[in-house]
Amino acid sequence: MRNINNQLPSNTNSHWDGRYINNTDDGLSWSEETNSLSLRWISELVPKTSSIVDVGAGRSMLLPTLLSIGYKQLTHVEWSQSASLEMQRKLGEQSSQINWFVGDLRRWQPDRPVDLWHDRAVFHFQIDSDSVNEYLKSLHQCVRAGGYILLATFHLDGPEKCSGLPVMRYNSESLLRSLNMFDSSTWIRVNSAIWNHQTPFGTKQKFQYLLAKRR
Repeated sequence: MRNINNQLPSNTNSHWDGRYINNTDDGLSWSEETNSLSLRWISELVPKTSSIVDVGAGRSMLLPTLLSIGYKQLTHVEWSQSASLEMQRKLGEQSSQINWFVGDLRRWQPDRPVDLWHDRAVFHFQIDSDSVNEYLKSLHQCVRAGGYILLATFHLDGPEKCSGLPVMRYNSESLLRSLNMFDSSTWIRVNSAIWNHQTPFGTKQKFQYLLAKRR
């Protein structure tokens, strides 16, 4: 499958490259076990023929795990070239079964409309209206009518920063309002949950998960 590199401005690229180059997974607060809430919801919801993109995928094992249980139309979108290349090396020959894009997710264009857009801990870094609008524009351009978004951000009671950067915090209602900023009838809630994520070093972070369907 395709491997595309769309270079980011150096400050963004270097920040996330630095995080992955200088830390193993047990030194990154967002690392989680393979049996994640995202995996459970995706495998229960969409058929194995679905087109799924994981934005800000980093070194997450979500896509490799989905591949191992029969999903084929998978795309890994990541700012950090280091994280993307490390995952490709780890998967070896299997990496050819995943589409890879290094660069700004707002510049990514799928070959076919997306059935499910997965984002764990990217949207909450969009802290100004222009960034939010650009994210939503990309989302609406890529996800088909009837498709889904599975979105996880820090909850209102979660951390105020991650990796040294400020974040926006949400509950399920404010997430849904944000998704429907352009059109109040575009997205409908399918499921939501507050998730206490235990970091590799024993602390807990409260996440808000939202699964929504596009009309």
